[in-house]
Amino acid sequence: MFLAVLVSLFLVFEKMFPADEREALFGTIYDNIGLVITIFVLSEIFFGIIPPEVFMLWALRTGHLGGFLSGIGMLAAISYLAGAFNYNVGRSIRNTAFFTKIRRMWLKKSLILFERFGGYLIVVASVTPLPFAGIALLSGAGNVKAKTYYLNSIWRIVRYFVYAFVLYETSL
Repeated sequence: MFLAVLVSLFLVFEKMFPADEREALFGTIYDNIGLVITIFVLSEIFFGIIPPEVFMLWALRTGHLGGFLSGIGMLAAISYLAGAFNYNVGRSIRNTAFFTKIRRMWLKKSLILFERFGGYLIVVASVTPLPFAGIALLSGAGNVKAKTYYLNSIWRIVRYFVYAFVLYETSL
């Protein structure tokens, strides 16, 4: 649903503003590959502030990352690695006094369920607009096994290519 809304907004925006006006509005940001990738990395680490589909459309429209598939592969790898970073941050805060207090006060039952069923939530967060970074952080803090996390989060890469295919087909 979110993808459909995003694609629709993109197509409406594309029809409303001629290419030269879009270039004037976004040209300096649009062509700065380092800035765009930095914004993407930060967004993926900090709870997906900007939907990844925006960056997929950027990769499709500019070709700055090489071919569209290689660009999507790069974005997918960055997203997967950002999730791995958050998972490891979660593991490192798991035994801190602050998190132990929160766990005792509010999360006791939830974390027991999360430890048992967290793999399913990782898959769901990987393929839907749920905040993948937050689920990755919670997975580490919630004691989900590393093998379970890393295998289930591979679905994130699959999502990127499926969404990219839809975006490619709708933008022809």
